[in-house]
Amino acid sequence: MEALWQDLRYGVRMLAKSPGFTAVAVLTLALGIGANSAIFSVVNATLLAQLPYKEPDRLVMVWEQSAKHHGGTNNVVSPGNFLHWQDENTVFQQMAALADFNQNLTGAGAPEQITAQAVSANFFSLLGVNAAVGRTFIPEEGEKGKDNVVILSDGLWKRHFGGDPGVVGKNLLLNGVSQTIVGVMPAGFQFFVQEGTLTGSHPQLWTPFAFTAANRTPRGRYLSVLARLKPGVSPAQAQSQMDSVTAQLEKQFPEFDKGWGVRVVPLHEQFVGGIRTALLVLLGAVAFVLLIACANVANLALSRATARKRELAIRTALGATRARTIRQMLTESILLSVVGGAAGLLLAAWGTDVLLALSPKSLLELKSLRLDAKVVIFTSGLTLLTGIVFGFFPAWEASRAGIGESLKEGGRTPASGARGNRLRAGIVVAEISLAIVLLAGAGLLVRSFVRLTAVSPGFDPSNTLTVKLDLPGAKYRQDAQRIAFFRELLNRINALPGVVSASASSFLPLTGLAAATGFEIEGHPVPNFAEQPVADVRVIAPDFFRTMRIPLLRGRLFTEQEETEISHVVIISNAMAREYFSNADPIGKRVTIHMKDQDVPSQIVGVVGDVRHYGLNIAPRAMVYWPHPELSYPFMTLVVRTQSDPARIAGAVRQIVSSMDKDQPVADFRTMEQWLAESVAQARFNTLLLAIFGAVACLLAMVGIYGVMAYSVTQRTQEIGVRVALGARPRDVLQMIVGQGLKLTLLGVALGIAGAFALTRLLASLLYDVTPTDPITFTAVSLVLVVVALAACSIPARRATKVDPIVALRYE
Repeated sequence: MEALWQDLRYGVRMLAKSPGFTAVAVLTLALGIGANSAIFSVVNATLLAQLPYKEPDRLVMVWEQSAKHHGGTNNVVSPGNFLHWQDENTVFQQMAALADFNQNLTGAGAPEQITAQAVSANFFSLLGVNAAVGRTFIPEEGEKGKDNVVILSDGLWKRHFGGDPGVVGKNLLLNGVSQTIVGVMPAGFQFFVQEGTLTGSHPQLWTPFAFTAANRTPRGRYLSVLARLKPGVSPAQAQSQMDSVTAQLEKQFPEFDKGWGVRVVPLHEQFVGGIRTALLVLLGAVAFVLLIACANVANLALSRATARKRELAIRTALGATRARTIRQMLTESILLSVVGGAAGLLLAAWGTDVLLALSPKSLLELKSLRLDAKVVIFTSGLTLLTGIVFGFFPAWEASRAGIGESLKEGGRTPASGARGNRLRAGIVVAEISLAIVLLAGAGLLVRSFVRLTAVSPGFDPSNTLTVKLDLPGAKYRQDAQRIAFFRELLNRINALPGVVSASASSFLPLTGLAAATGFEIEGHPVPNFAEQPVADVRVIAPDFFRTMRIPLLRGRLFTEQEETEISHVVIISNAMAREYFSNADPIGKRVTIHMKDQDVPSQIVGVVGDVRHYGLNIAPRAMVYWPHPELSYPFMTLVVRTQSDPARIAGAVRQIVSSMDKDQPVADFRTMEQWLAESVAQARFNTLLLAIFGAVACLLAMVGIYGVMAYSVTQRTQEIGVRVALGARPRDVLQMIVGQGLKLTLLGVALGIAGAFALTRLLASLLYDVTPTDPITFTAVSLVLVVVALAACSIPARRATKVDPIVALRYE
């Protein structure tokens, strides 16, 4: 301990004697360690954190799947299939169904549209979560007639009831129907699965889902299913048994279930599967940044060790062993990394706030990021490892110097040997290689993002405001009432100054919400229900295509009469025309869309341009548009095109709705440009962060090659003086120094390209219309790094051309 304390005190003195070296090294290490800690805090809070439920490893989601209808993606579940799963399975301890719906909350302050999650009565017991106030649902509340009870979220309880603990037993109005409050969930409780949502919003209260005898016949798919595995049962075993159950259902209900399978997904995988690749890529990127930072500091330490060779030789002559010398220098490097780690932790605390500000909702469902014990332990371990990594090789190299060789120089700083030069050159080559890998990854994402944002969504998002309305069934029971309300509302909005046109749709593009169903084409062979082709269905109000600026390609739009009464007409998308009508003209043909209790064929009157409803990176699907009377949804999203900033009319729209119905709330005021930006938010986040890390890597590589070339010029001062004295021109000296740096750069670029070819394949799932080995990107980043390296070499090279031969010949 005494020796260690001695080493520490000596290390502090040596670092204090070299403030420039210490500052640069600490800043470099802080950057690398801080970036790693910030990204790890995100990984820790998402990929590594346990879900806040009882025994979360036994929780799974169960989805239906159909390769024909939905490309094998997870699909919501039919209530009938869910009830059969409950009865037939032997692998689940419990199963629960859930579905979210927008509800209008009135009678508790200003009217508000909120998301209610209808759940099986056993939902909370399955999760192992109890109410903070009152109770959760009891089994009998899952029966029709006994389901008029609700449980509030903590946020809704505090916002509307002021956190009153006596709220249990009170009533509130949901869509005009009185409901009794039986409980309040704890603060922070949430269960939201983006993949199966019908609203796209987090639930603020819960109601019991009451199944009836009619639900036993499979019809419609709209439920998400949560299950708890029995002890000792693995997800793979559950998958195997559920495959058997599904096969039995397919035989029992071939018209509905043929071609449909099932998929069991661990709940943690469900929540993080979509972001795992992006986060691991970012974690790998910051690890590369740290390696480059370590390489830079190691090069600085090598140069510093060379300057201290005489001091180390004296220590050796006085009896210090080689191990003692290495320990002393490692102590200094670890001390330096500890200071850098502490600074990095402060940088990480700031960086996590930046990450939260930049991150899209789909990537981080986090209110805050904390540097908890795991992050501190990670940073501490990283700090120690960093100190050893960048300190070992300089310490080993310095301890090899011979005593006589170092002392006979008469106190001058000896030139390092060829071995030290090779080590420094090797470190720079490694830096450039790592930088190329990072720049290649960043370049691919940038190129992909540019291509993605250049894709036309199929409509014009500029100057367009959107707002959601959901009319309560208790007040607007008749189709005519709903149609009249929206028609009058749109007429009043169209009369506002600055409004170009206004319309509405059941589901707007890029909002994450949609509806789809099977259809038949008259005159084509009639397949059974399970094998029918599938199309997206949108219900639209008058002037929708003009408001969204979706072009009419063939035929005509709906007439005024068709927009006010049922006429059995439909407009289809170009994708549907191409896929199902080939070269034939679809105008005048009839299709039967299975979306109503009594399906009647609809005549195709027009074909409009394709819309990328699910994302710019997802090809348009077959789509049909019905006028609102054909299927009079109570919920619609208004879309208002204005001459200038659409946000300015939000207040006026709210006032119009209130004047028509004081109890009718409006929700989610957003522009279409905001929806479009959110649809590419994750791609933008990935691209931005990797581009930043690539730029930092490039800068560090530039500093590294500059340091090596500057040190080389200092070493070769006498040689350069001799060359100049013998007639070498400044251009010759410049070429010699730049050529030396260029050789290192090209070697590093070659190794980096080889590494990038292997590693960028991990980015495949994050790229759009760009291959992981895109030659344009690889060529561009190689040229960028070569130019950066040449710029770094040119400074010491120009200094070398100004060496005075007389001064240089006296150098030693």
